[in-house]
Amino acid sequence: MSSYSTSFINQFAPNNSNKETKRFSYPVRVVDVILDDSHGEYKKYDKSKSIGAIKYVPIDKNINTDDTTTLPIAYPSSATIRTLPLVNEIVLISKAPDEEAINSKSTLGTTYYTSIVSIWNHPHHNAAPDENVEGDINLGKDFKEKNDINPLQPFPGDVLVEGRQGQSIRMSGANHFKNPYTAETNEGRPFTILSNGQKSVGNGTDHIIEDVNEDESSIYLMSDHKIPLKQAREKTKAWKKAPTKADEYKGSQVVVNGGRLYFNSKEESTLFSSNDAFGVTSKTINLDAEDYIALDAKKIYLGEKALREEFEPVILGESMEGFLNTLLDNLQSLAVDLRDNVTVFGDFIPLLSTRGTLLEASIKNLKGQINPGGESDLKSKKVYTE
Repeated sequence: MSSYSTSFINQFAPNNSNKETKRFSYPVRVVDVILDDSHGEYKKYDKSKSIGAIKYVPIDKNINTDDTTTLPIAYPSSATIRTLPLVNEIVLISKAPDEEAINSKSTLGTTYYTSIVSIWNHPHHNAAPDENVEGDINLGKDFKEKNDINPLQPFPGDVLVEGRQGQSIRMSGANHFKNPYTAETNEGRPFTILSNGQKSVGNGTDHIIEDVNEDESSIYLMSDHKIPLKQAREKTKAWKKAPTKADEYKGSQVVVNGGRLYFNSKEESTLFSSNDAFGVTSKTINLDAEDYIALDAKKIYLGEKALREEFEPVILGESMEGFLNTLLDNLQSLAVDLRDNVTVFGDFIPLLSTRGTLLEASIKNLKGQINPGGESDLKSKKVYTE
């Protein structure tokens, strides 16, 4: 790791003669950010260890920034949760141990940066360029300033995470007159909202509240709340009792809303288990399987009328095949007797009489299988259609 001489570092230190101030954080302006291996100083600062590091200047000194290689470096203080600063944002830096400082028992080793100073109190950016810089604000070559990203309206005690492009996480639950989810009946009950892509309000200054219908995609985790979700479809003719509409249900629920939802199990199964009902409503419902599609229930209804009336049970294929084969065999035998014995009148009557007796018994048995007054051997006892 490259290091700077004491005299070089001192020119970037704040205007304070008390050396103890170096132990505390002080503000600097970001000039450059190392984001990937294409950066000119990626190898200089130990390759992957340099990712997220910044080059900076103090905000109270006039230092030439044309050659960023001459500027000092500061590393992210957190290894897990990071907000990468933009060029011209103000961050707080301080000294803390690195691997060499630990070995030498020193409390000061490397410069780290922590918080981005909220100059404008806005999640999109908080750039504060030098007053001598003219023209558009430079935020870095790959970051474009937008004027339609809004900060979230906080509620009492909220924990808010707001991204620069309109993403957010809200952990909330306190009552507030601008909170549409909490009232006296559920005050203090927690809810969490993950939202991605805000609705447009025509400016980037107003504080806004997430909108489940207009935000591009969102997940709402609620414990005792209503969500004003507009259902994409409301057809419920396959229900004996229609479920509570999305915007009317109040209770523990998870609502996922977006332009498209795609669930993919790349190694095993996708499983749904519901204590009460499992409902699907759509323009079309398509089931496509490699081996088979299996449906089982005490009753299976195909069509709304079948659900209401149970009037048309489907025919059992194997049973119907046996029924028809028996009937046709008997009719075929009768036909053969009529054909072969019609010329021998003396023998015809006895044969016809015998065949009639056998056919009568067989037809009686077949009619018993149909049994319109009770259980049928030919009709399904669980699948009904229209």
